[in-house]
Amino acid sequence: MSEVMFFLAWFWSFFKHAMYPMTEGSPKIDGVWPPAGIETFDPWHLPLINTLILLLSGAAVTWAHHALAHENNRRDLVNGLIIAVILGLMFTFFQAYEYSHAAFGLSGNIYGANFFMATGFHGFHVIIGTIFLFVCLLRALKGHFTPDAHVGFEAAAWYWHFVDVVWLFLFFSIYIWGS
Repeated sequence: MSEVMFFLAWFWSFFKHAMYPMTEGSPKIDGVWPPAGIETFDPWHLPLINTLILLLSGAAVTWAHHALAHENNRRDLVNGLIIAVILGLMFTFFQAYEYSHAAFGLSGNIYGANFFMATGFHGFHVIIGTIFLFVCLLRALKGHFTPDAHVGFEAAAWYWHFVDVVWLFLFFSIYIWGS
């Protein structure tokens, strides 16, 4: 629940500054969003690729869960988790690449602060979720999950889908609407 509240607070801050961009004492913003001089990312390149990567990873987790819960198919369970972990690592790599090529920084303007705080906190959740899925993969390889007893995997899957949904909101608000 605390993660949901953090992201709600961030969205509040982002939309407040985007819709009412004049902030007292900040003539650099001057009623323009994003602030003048900020070169935003093209949403239809790397951000779209990252969106597709996360959506595919969510599909892989769902496939793995279905394989276990409905078919008791261990091979597909393991394959789905392998794919999800690889895609989670790819997302993290591409996000780091994007950060290294940003034309703005964390400090100096509200856009950069909002961008890096929100996507950084989300990226942290992706790393944690990837670790959860990797642990589930190791447990699946050892045969720890059954169709009736897999609460750890189920929790990791729910967490991963939460990460997916938050990214969709970030993608549409920061990369599409906010640019």
